[in-house]
Amino acid sequence: MNISLRYGLHPLRSGASSVTAMAFASLVLAVATASGGDEPANSNAMVDVTTHLPDPHVRDGSVCYQPQLQAAMDVAEEMGRNVVFPPMTYLLDDPAGLQVHSGLTLELRGARFVWTEEIEADGQTFVGEDVHDVTFVGGEIVGRNDVWKSGVNVRGVYLTGTCERIRVQDMHVRDLTSNGVGIFGVDGETPPRDIWVVDTIIDNCCNVYGDYQAPKGELHGPEKGSAREDQGSVAFYYVEDFVVRGCRFSRSRSDGTHFYHCTNGHFSDNRVDRSKMGGYFLEGCEHVLATNCVIRNNGSRGVTIERGSEACTLVGCTIEGSGREGLWIPDSRRCVITDNLFRLNGRKPNNIEPRRIWNANITVNEAGHDPSGSPTEHYLIADNIIETDASQIAAILVETNDDLSNIVIRDNVLIGENREILIEGEFADRVHVSGHE
Repeated sequence: MNISLRYGLHPLRSGASSVTAMAFASLVLAVATASGGDEPANSNAMVDVTTHLPDPHVRDGSVCYQPQLQAAMDVAEEMGRNVVFPPMTYLLDDPAGLQVHSGLTLELRGARFVWTEEIEADGQTFVGEDVHDVTFVGGEIVGRNDVWKSGVNVRGVYLTGTCERIRVQDMHVRDLTSNGVGIFGVDGETPPRDIWVVDTIIDNCCNVYGDYQAPKGELHGPEKGSAREDQGSVAFYYVEDFVVRGCRFSRSRSDGTHFYHCTNGHFSDNRVDRSKMGGYFLEGCEHVLATNCVIRNNGSRGVTIERGSEACTLVGCTIEGSGREGLWIPDSRRCVITDNLFRLNGRKPNNIEPRRIWNANITVNEAGHDPSGSPTEHYLIADNIIETDASQIAAILVETNDDLSNIVIRDNVLIGENREILIEGEFADRVHVSGHE
């Protein structure tokens, strides 16, 4: 340990210099001893879970130590310390998962949590209720959705109740049968707050959801035994103040994301691709911003904003190659859609039913079953580039009715074979279109 001190020397009376030098040396020794020399000041601040494992223990995941891992986390809570899982493979065979406690940081870099093939009940890797100040750093969670039975729903991180100040960062979750990260509040009165998921990859997770127009004999809708909450690589219910940033959500077996009755959120710099169904999905949300995202090749709608969503914005994103609309935005209010690229969405054919004419790049209408009862009003759709081919019904489709008003569509760049903005219904005068190239 290096100590640098500035001090001034004054003339000393005869015989005093040796006493002063001895006192100064004692002071330096005391400071060095108190600080522990070269040891980090927080060297005892972590509980190493491997100290709770048998000696010797295996590191290849061939033996399950789940009870010992839980014991280590419980000790960390009692001692007020954080938890480190050293790099190795940890086998999990109990669907109850690992219970996290408030105030813990879980250092998981290099750790792999691998589920056994023999899981027959719903479960999760990490679980907590009403927890606060919890941070997950790194780690990989690996499921076995290739062999688990249909309807067995296993999550990665599953937190419920009035959680606060939760951080998930640099995690990789794959091959599960429910959400990679699921945060579920009970209602808007006592929401989970201050939730961040950053720099995280969730791949090939969620329940299986069959397409609306799947051939006869194939699955339509969610697989038996799963619930709506199992949809979405990341799923937030009633969350207030959240950030999802720098993540990749790929190959969801249902929806890429699902934000349900959330408020004050930022969804930025993410990639959502190759979901079986929708990509970015807001339901009944307020003040949620999506920006600088790439949403490509999802099986149904690229972006859905619906069911009473209000003051939500979609800015500077690329939405391309969706099975249905690039954006479907019914039954919402005060929404802004600007500076995006919508490119060749609507890859799947339309249905013969009027409400299933869904291959425009953007559709504004009223949903057939809207529990919110919200009107469709006060939209700004401007300064987007919209590329549409001949197979699509329109670049933008607006179906008007008595609950729709003040839809402003202006200054978009329309390219491709079909550059039509199609306004239908008796209230076309409530849609204001201008300035297109």
